[in-house]
Amino acid sequence: MDFDWSAADRAYRERIRAFLERELPADWARLSREGPGSKAVTDFSREFCPKLAAEGLLVPHWPAEWGGADRPTWEHFILGEEMWAANEPRGAQYMNVNWIGPTLMRFGSPEQKARYIPPMAQGRAIWCQGFSEPDAGSDLAALRTRAERDGDDYVIDGTKIWTSYAGLADTCFLLARVPGEGGGGKSAIVILLVPMDTPGIEVRPIPSLIGRGDIHETFFSDVRVPASARLGEEGQAWSIISYALANE
Repeated sequence: MDFDWSAADRAYRERIRAFLERELPADWARLSREGPGSKAVTDFSREFCPKLAAEGLLVPHWPAEWGGADRPTWEHFILGEEMWAANEPRGAQYMNVNWIGPTLMRFGSPEQKARYIPPMAQGRAIWCQGFSEPDAGSDLAALRTRAERDGDDYVIDGTKIWTSYAGLADTCFLLARVPGEGGGGKSAIVILLVPMDTPGIEVRPIPSLIGRGDIHETFFSDVRVPASARLGEEGQAWSIISYALANE
């Protein structure tokens, strides 16, 4: 069995390298030295990623229906290798590209897809994930952040920690618990798509060894979002999370 890259794969890699050579500034080593989560890289990524998208090199593995090109998964791996070798000028885009976009494609409402997927495919959106908490790290079923239904809204209270890019993101893919639903555990979790400029959200950076701007504590205090911000139905969140993490 031949495990080498094909001629087409090698040509694709060279195409990516040529694009990086053309688009990265001469002082990129200095700009990127604090890591892909730094403000400098994030600011650069907001200009770089639309160019990458226009070149067909941001989400080529996505369906053409959503701005991709139905390209094979191997090309996605090659793209990732070359971007990381160049100090990851995409910044935080991996969340959109790898799992948030595909999850919305499968489970989002028509309105959610229309609102969120095109900006991702264009390289114009930054997301963060509100998963871990001070008392619920990898044990997502133990999370305590609450999302209490109030008429047509949810009111969110709680704390998330180790939230990558929270201080730089436009939107949070948030896990919260609906009080009194399903007896607790996994069945009481909901997913909410929360704009980070919603009143009541406070973000505090956590000093990091891997760069500035990467990780944060995020506090939600009487944060009100419409029920239309919920991804899927109440009680469905765990199957959606399982799908998302498989893509991550």
